[in-house]
Amino acid sequence: MDEAQLAQVESLCETLYTGQPSSTGEKITREEAQSRLLSLQSSASFIPQCQYILDRSKSQYALLVASNSLTELITSHWNNFTIAQRIDIRNYVLGYLANNGPTLQDFVTLSLIKLVCRITKLGWFDDATHRELTEDVTKFLQATVDHCVLGLKILNQLVDELNIPTSGRTLTQHRKTSVSFRDLCLFKVFQLGLTTLKQLQTGAISTANQRQEVVLGEQALGLTVRCLNFDFIGTNPDESTEDVGTIQAPTNWRPVLQDPGTIELLLDFYANTEPPRSNKAMEAVILICSVRRSLFPSDKEREAFLGRVMTGIRELLKNQTGLQHQDNYHQFCRLLGRLKANYQLSELVKTEGYLEWLDLAASFTTQSIRNWQYSTNSIHYLLALWGRLVAAVPYVRPETGAKGHVQALENHVLNVVECYVDSMLGSVETVLRSDGALEDPLEDDGSLMEQLDRLPTICRFQYSSVANILVAKFDPLLEKYQELMGHLVTSSTDSAPTNVAQQVAILEGQLTWLTYIVGSIVGGHSWSSSRIGNGEELLDASLSKRVLQLAQGIDYRLTNSNGVGKADSKLEVALLYYFQNFRRVYMFMWEQSSTGSSSISTMGSMKLESVPSTKQKVYQSMFESMGLGDHTVVANLIVTKIGKNLKFWPDEHDIVAKTLNLLTDMAGGYSSSKLLLTLDTVKYLASHHTHEEFPFLNVPSNARHRTTFHAILVRLLLSPGGEDKLGLTLDKFMEPIVGTMSQLGALDSTHLRSEAARMPLIGVFRDLRGVAMSLHNRRTFGMLFDILEPRHLPLLSKVADLWYDQPDVMISLLRFMHEFCHNKANRVNFDQSSPNGILLFRTTSDVVCAFGRRILATAAPESGDMYKMRYKGMSIALSVLNSALGGNYVCFGVFALYNDPALDNALDISLKMALSIPLEHVIAYPKLSKSVFGFIEIIYRNHIKMTMALDTSVFMQLMNAVHEGLQTSDAQISSMCANSIDHLATFYYENSGKDKPEVHNMNKHLAAQPNLFSSLTATLFNLLLFGAPQNHWAVMRPMLSLMLASESSFTAYKDHLMSTQDSANQAKLNEAFNKLLADVVRSLESANRDRFTQKLTAFRVSTRGFLTL
Repeated sequence: MDEAQLAQVESLCETLYTGQPSSTGEKITREEAQSRLLSLQSSASFIPQCQYILDRSKSQYALLVASNSLTELITSHWNNFTIAQRIDIRNYVLGYLANNGPTLQDFVTLSLIKLVCRITKLGWFDDATHRELTEDVTKFLQATVDHCVLGLKILNQLVDELNIPTSGRTLTQHRKTSVSFRDLCLFKVFQLGLTTLKQLQTGAISTANQRQEVVLGEQALGLTVRCLNFDFIGTNPDESTEDVGTIQAPTNWRPVLQDPGTIELLLDFYANTEPPRSNKAMEAVILICSVRRSLFPSDKEREAFLGRVMTGIRELLKNQTGLQHQDNYHQFCRLLGRLKANYQLSELVKTEGYLEWLDLAASFTTQSIRNWQYSTNSIHYLLALWGRLVAAVPYVRPETGAKGHVQALENHVLNVVECYVDSMLGSVETVLRSDGALEDPLEDDGSLMEQLDRLPTICRFQYSSVANILVAKFDPLLEKYQELMGHLVTSSTDSAPTNVAQQVAILEGQLTWLTYIVGSIVGGHSWSSSRIGNGEELLDASLSKRVLQLAQGIDYRLTNSNGVGKADSKLEVALLYYFQNFRRVYMFMWEQSSTGSSSISTMGSMKLESVPSTKQKVYQSMFESMGLGDHTVVANLIVTKIGKNLKFWPDEHDIVAKTLNLLTDMAGGYSSSKLLLTLDTVKYLASHHTHEEFPFLNVPSNARHRTTFHAILVRLLLSPGGEDKLGLTLDKFMEPIVGTMSQLGALDSTHLRSEAARMPLIGVFRDLRGVAMSLHNRRTFGMLFDILEPRHLPLLSKVADLWYDQPDVMISLLRFMHEFCHNKANRVNFDQSSPNGILLFRTTSDVVCAFGRRILATAAPESGDMYKMRYKGMSIALSVLNSALGGNYVCFGVFALYNDPALDNALDISLKMALSIPLEHVIAYPKLSKSVFGFIEIIYRNHIKMTMALDTSVFMQLMNAVHEGLQTSDAQISSMCANSIDHLATFYYENSGKDKPEVHNMNKHLAAQPNLFSSLTATLFNLLLFGAPQNHWAVMRPMLSLMLASESSFTAYKDHLMSTQDSANQAKLNEAFNKLLADVVRSLESANRDRFTQKLTAFRVSTRGFLTL
């Protein structure tokens, strides 16, 4: 590289990162600049050019590109370098950082640090020099303040690099390096972080200005947290969760972790700094508090440690230190929530000042809950603390530890619950009067559910008192609400006077909170609990009665006002939450005789005896105490509410979706589904499933819900005894749908393509799809087929021909066809003498061909969403054909035998569709690529004769697609492509030399493209040896068939690979190939394939260690 080339690189970098035009005057887009610069990462020969840029360039962006390119080259061409060269590159970059680091931009520094750490990781076992990076960095820490910052950044990145797996390396390699780093260096790194913090605390770094001290503090605290978060024992913790697991620190860390000075240092940093340093310090405290129990040699040491933590927390709570900052406050709540998770209550109560700590924690919790607008995302940690404390009470003797601790806990828990209820009820008016300035906690679904998940344990600890609190809140609100509803009657809330509307809004908000809280508590009832039968079900009944009365009142107003008098949608969603929890707890024992004394069926195989079990008594007591009637009446009330929601809330997608989820869950249970069949409301739903009765079916955006609704009803109808109990047959149920199809079928082309037909078409196909989804056996599928064939199936291809360019109609039709053709549970299984399988395939062929011909004759849109407008329909059409071709219900040979063009037409049109889409677009859209490569795999598997008869140019286009698909990162796609290659190679191996037209065609293709097998062999072996691990199983399957089909291709690849290696590697590689080929039989039997696959795995493992690219 010379100065002119350097200037060109710098210009390209400026264009890439700033969008500025090239200084050479050449017009280059960012994409072109990126493409040119990426060439620096293409070969190890560009390493000197990258070094030249680092040495000579003044452009920070050029330095970044050079550093990133070096990292990529080192990672992908690691085996190309000798151990000495690797050390030279490492020393060069470290020297570069030492000389230039403080003057570089942060992004360049971080990129170079990443490069050093990557080299260290990859070369960890090559030479002791790599394992001495920590000592080398110590020199940085002892130099200037800027160098000290740089050293801490290197250590931070080093811990990350050794903790996080690198793509392309096996987990075994990663763990081996990671464990060695843990044992040799991690503790020293941790100590360096703490030492820096001590120096900052004592002011020992006198040369540092205030800004530098802040940066040093951030880096040292970050390093401390990273070290404690290290994956010590290879558990690969889930980083998406906020909860900290147990920290499995090694035993040699004990002196530092047990040292009182460590926690004091971190708490001091927390108290005397601002975020983000203070919250990082608190995070480190949380991690230290989470170290494993066995780290402490005895309970005495552990208790002393816990005592120090409790004292520190007490001081912070007393002084409210740093809690005015949101980040600090959140981390402190995490610490409180974590404390009980890592220590047993029996240990906590023995600590000095436990009762004072409990008082302070309770007052902090109530204060936080009262200030809910600042702490919404943190409240659930505090609730988790109280939940864990009360859950452990049964396991602690009352005389253990501080005197009266159980009574103190009972009082505090009651205060916390009462405060929570009061604050949440009070939040409604506060939010309403803020006029949009405050976020409504009811609308923050994530935090709301986190809090509700933790309430049952806390509330059931003092359930009787809590229930009294809730009843005392619920009754006046319910009474006042019913009174207001009596005045409004049939008018809507919006039309009421402003003060009345505001009163109603506040009442509904407060009832929403109470409904959620009651739903959460009722959902926390445990049938396996030791407390079952002690009267808790009576409290559940008391609370449930009020919620159900509220639901009845809302329904009554809705019905009388014909949907005008609606409650707040949030209250409706809360009722659905309550119903879900009530259903889950109290609706698993359904079959009860009218006398209520005999059989109640449970989930298990329970012996039915004349004397009711405890569970049965609790169950009966619950419904008797509720006083609304037996379980049938309550179930009918819930299903009636479901019906009203579907009838009167057509435009509220959230309500419709959650209502249908509730109905799905109720219909999915064995016992509850049997009960549903006896309810009048369900009979009404099943016989009036039209948009006239349920307007939500006619809302375009609810199209998906139509499918769900019909799937539920058909599942109930076709369940054992369903038709008798509902007084309805499938034919009768289908009448509205069939009637619409008859009307549509009678229209001429012009009227069928008119806008008036759009919604009926979408609706009928969505409904049919829902029906087809619930058909799980041969009998029921045959019933639907007989209803549609022969009168209504011709409509499908007619619609495909006319509406091909309208995605909403075509997607509905094609999704129905996909479900209808899908042979799940072998349901598409007609009699031997039945032509139905062929007729079904003909219909499928007609639809795919009608759509395919028209869409192929239409030019692709130049703008807009290409996937939605064109590719989505093609993708589903190919999936439809894939289902039909792979369904095993058609003997495809008869089509050619009787000159029926249905199969040839479908394959021809589908192939044209697949090849009409540019390959880069196919790979860019995952669903589309699965359909296209799935189709290619099926034609290679089952229709090889047709595939071989294609023109050579088309055949090679297919093979090129397979070749590209094989190299994608998606394991499913590469697997399909590998199977396609396997089918082709197997066919050629087994039929080569035979006098068959398809063999002659194959030879013709090979004559035109003689390197076909050799390029496939090379790609497969390269993927195996150098590719990502997720593709290995896929690429190994076709290797044996390919080697047998073309031994010369394998020999050529072997010779080529040997020629790229030095003499030492050639000997090792030759030995590996000899082991691979030993005992391989010339056969494609399953056992031989499996044996060869195992050998390939061993071959890959043995060669990856020394092969150079």
